[in-house]
Amino acid sequence: MTASPPQDDVARRELRAAVAALDAAEAAREPAHLSQVLAQVARCHRAVGALAEADWYAKRGLAVARGLSAVDASVDALCTLAELALERAERLDTQDEPRGAHRLRDASRDHAFEATKLAQHAADPQWEVTVLLRVSDLFDRLGDHEDAIALQCRALGLITGAEPSPRTEASPPRSS
Repeated sequence: MTASPPQDDVARRELRAAVAALDAAEAAREPAHLSQVLAQVARCHRAVGALAEADWYAKRGLAVARGLSAVDASVDALCTLAELALERAERLDTQDEPRGAHRLRDASRDHAFEATKLAQHAADPQWEVTVLLRVSDLFDRLGDHEDAIALQCRALGLITGAEPSPRTEASPPRSS
């Protein structure tokens, strides 16, 4: 019986495969496929802890998705960017760099709010619910509990078919 490789080896192998797929997608010049592959490369970099690289590929993927007017891919990229910014902020907290961490938390909020706004235009209402709950979790991690609850209420309203009241809308992004 063969022992399974360590998780890091698996993640690195997946990253190499994703980069190879990116090379092929760039050569094929198919923007829709390129957007998906860029998202995969970003996920793989994130899995190996290369957050700055993951951020770079997610931003590239967002640019391609926006160029295609691909709402779902744009929303997913924005959520990924929001999560990456928070993870990078948490790393800076451990390095005692409060200014950089604060800037990244603000960027996380901005990406998250943009994602929830754009998700309203998704073709699938269930996708909007998924996004609202994903961003709600992010806001909870950021300590923005009122905004997290507001998004949960908005998601619940979509699930039940009830219209959310103005009180349950998340507040606008904070300026730095």
